[in-house]
Amino acid sequence: MILGIDVGSTTTKMVLMENNRVVWYKVEDIGVVIEEDVLLKMVKEIEQKYSIDKIIATGYGRHKISFADKVVPEVIALGKGARYFFNDADGVVDIGGQDTKVLKIDKDGKVIDFILSDKCAAGTGKFLEKALDILKIDKNEVDKYKSDNVAKISSMCAVFAESEIISLLSKKIPKEEILMGVYDSIINRVIPMVNKLKIQNVVFSGGVAKNKVLVEIFEKKLNKKLLIPEEPQIVCCVGAILV
Repeated sequence: MILGIDVGSTTTKMVLMENNRVVWYKVEDIGVVIEEDVLLKMVKEIEQKYSIDKIIATGYGRHKISFADKVVPEVIALGKGARYFFNDADGVVDIGGQDTKVLKIDKDGKVIDFILSDKCAAGTGKFLEKALDILKIDKNEVDKYKSDNVAKISSMCAVFAESEIISLLSKKIPKEEILMGVYDSIINRVIPMVNKLKIQNVVFSGGVAKNKVLVEIFEKKLNKKLLIPEEPQIVCCVGAILV
């Protein structure tokens, strides 16, 4: 029985697998700032119910888990995780809190090529989170904010884009139109990465994949259906266990 721990920049995921089958998982809304003793306490709680044979660490804060038996980079883990959930997948898009990863994988989930966008917060989950804060929209209610009109956010820099959002609000542009502009801005950064790697069956992983409106926009621009697991936030964690 193997426990995978994925400490991301904004969330921590834990997955327990036995004989390549997920038997338990948990997603916590605390990321890389989580203390190791908190993680250890969570592991001890799991051990009260399950017998853990090995612990695998992955994610942005993977090196904080000194008690792990093995450490796996996210890029390698994402490829394996994608093929676990969808055996026809040949690529992965993971919009994380700190960066966006696009991978091309083979039939075994091994990474053939990848593009990592981490130079600016624009196009990441953190940018979306900040935009929601400015717009005063609860992240659990984003699906209520949808519009056929899309406000233009032209800046390629997160800081300037945030200024644009504030400016649009001051001009009384509806929140839903601004949010659609934010989605548009994020997806427009990802599409060229997908096209460059020539991937067809795309697994969309990470917390952003739970945003139904953003997924609709992504699929429309890609002109194809995205492959999204029931819990898209555990793809990396599952993959780390399978490496």
